[in-house]
Amino acid sequence: MKFHAPYVSASNFDGLYFQVSFDTENPDTDFDLSAPNRPYLLIQRQFEDEDGGVCYIETHEPETYAGHFKLHLMELTARRLRFEIDRPANRTVEVTFTLDARRFSKVERALRVIFGEKR
Repeated sequence: MKFHAPYVSASNFDGLYFQVSFDTENPDTDFDLSAPNRPYLLIQRQFEDEDGGVCYIETHEPETYAGHFKLHLMELTARRLRFEIDRPANRTVEVTFTLDARRFSKVERALRVIFGEKR
């Protein structure tokens, strides 16, 4: 799966729960249930209990790209995230975006924690 996301946000809830979302629609606008699905990606990891390195992902393609998986970070820059899902098929997810240095720092920190690179 590959798409471009103009809207990127990162959240950290007391160091126990991290979330990063990539959206093609402004998340501040009203959600229209009648509109076709637009590409998005949500990545979450919770540290309240031992999680075994499993993360939750959700996308606009729930039949293929949604659920709890081990994820492997392949590339993270201020313009692109590319990772692999630990499963036999449909493994690679790539999202492009543009972030200034300050916003990228926040997103990078959350993603590195989610992918288990540092906590």
